[in-house]
Amino acid sequence: MIASKEHKIYQKLLKKGDGSILKAIRADKGAGSGLIAGGIVLLVFALIPAVFCLFIKEYLIAAVCIIPWILMIVLGIYMKNKRTADWLSYYMKETGFTENELKQIDRELAGPSVKLVICKSPGAATENFIYGFVTEHYVLVNGVYPYLKRLEDIIAIAYSDSTDIWCMLLLTKQDKDYKAINLFTDTARKETLCWEVIQEVCHANPDILCGQEIVCEGQHYILERDAAKLLQLYREGRTLETVKYDIMNGAFKKEM
Repeated sequence: MIASKEHKIYQKLLKKGDGSILKAIRADKGAGSGLIAGGIVLLVFALIPAVFCLFIKEYLIAAVCIIPWILMIVLGIYMKNKRTADWLSYYMKETGFTENELKQIDRELAGPSVKLVICKSPGAATENFIYGFVTEHYVLVNGVYPYLKRLEDIIAIAYSDSTDIWCMLLLTKQDKDYKAINLFTDTARKETLCWEVIQEVCHANPDILCGQEIVCEGQHYILERDAAKLLQLYREGRTLETVKYDIMNGAFKKEM
C-alpha cells in the first residue's frame, strides 16, 4: 500500500528515532530487541511459579525463577542502546555516505514529499511494516538490513519470482552485479509490493530501467541473468532500453 508520512506507522517510527528514520530503523533491529522481547515473555510465564514460591516463603526459588529473565531484559536494553548510539557510524560504514549526506537523507525521509510502501509482516493481520521509503533523491528498502541508494545511481530495478523467496533486484553504478532484496511480506502481496516500490522509484527518477528484460542494440538481456554484462554495457556508454512503467496511464510500455 502506498501511503504518505501522515500514516500512523510512519509517525510512530519518526517519534521512536527522535525525528530520525535511519536511527529508528537501526534501533528496531538487532539481538537486543530480541532479548528484550524474549525476556519479557519468559518473565511473564515465570511470574506464576515465582508468586507461588513467595506465598510458601521459598524466596530463593522465586528469585531463581525471575532473575535470569530480568538479567536477559537488562542485557537486551544495554545492547539496544549501544546499537542505537552508533547508528550514524553504522550507516557511514555500510553505505559509504558521509555524515553530512546521511543527515540530508534523514531530512528527506522526514520531509513532506517522502512516499511510503507499507506491507504486512509474516503473520500480521493488517499492514504493520514500512518496506520502502522513496524521497526526492534516495530510496531506502527496509528488509532484513536496510538498503539505501541514491536514485541517480540506480541503473535498473525489477522483481524476481524465480525461487520460493521473491525478491527485488537493483543494479547500481557501483555494483559488480545486482543486489537481491528479499521481500518482507505475506505471499499474496509480494508481486504487488514489488510494483509499488518500482512505481515510486521510477516516478522519482524516470531514467531508471524498470523490468527484467533489457535491450541493447537489438540484443535482449535479462537483469537477473546478465547483470554483470549489462553493467559493462552501461559503463561503455551503450544505450540500454527496457519495458518502462507508464506512471500516468498505470501500465507498462515499450520504449524502443
